[in-house]
Amino acid sequence: MTIEIDFLHDNLISLANGLGKLLGQACEIVVAKSNKSIIYIENSHVTSRKIGDKINQFELEALNKFANNEKYKVFTYTNREGRNIKALIFLVEDKNDSEDRIVVISFDISDFLLAKRVFDDFCLVGESINNYNQADYENINHVMNNILSGVLYNIGKPISYLNKEDKVEIVRILNEKGIFLIKGSIEYVAEKLCVSRYTIYNYLEEIRLHKID
Repeated sequence: MTIEIDFLHDNLISLANGLGKLLGQACEIVVAKSNKSIIYIENSHVTSRKIGDKINQFELEALNKFANNEKYKVFTYTNREGRNIKALIFLVEDKNDSEDRIVVISFDISDFLLAKRVFDDFCLVGESINNYNQADYENINHVMNNILSGVLYNIGKPISYLNKEDKVEIVRILNEKGIFLIKGSIEYVAEKLCVSRYTIYNYLEEIRLHKID
């Protein structure tokens, strides 16, 4: 996409403002310079950032994966608050070889995933059985991911909606399944639940004391 430099800034700001109103509060639109610094942001609460911040690591990774002549990329990620984000990043070039712009449109799909869970439960017919591919067991991270994903699915909430009681219950179930016997599992679960590894240790101690009582 190529735009005259005289219109570049104002047009992109107008576009970001309009998209924010069109797509609603769950959609964030960022305009950044070629140095990755944000110069305009609409609905900043989605990713909790501000003008002057850099684009995040996920956006930077997507940008670095652009193939030859590729101008955009769609990707998903989970942010530090546990929100599920679906994003589009694209480049706007200045044909006069001045400074290009980066535009990122990020949509918080956490509520959609929660709604999907409700519809999945409603449409479920018969018994659901998890079938794991034997190849998954060749990679211990796949094993932990399969176990944790199954527990999260049964809890029925996106990670960003989990309260402390939910997380303690998840840790209790994982502990009963023996996942914490796997090296590195504490750090893995802590990252997925958006807490520190010390918090996981505290949850395990709380569970142990509750059993004693």
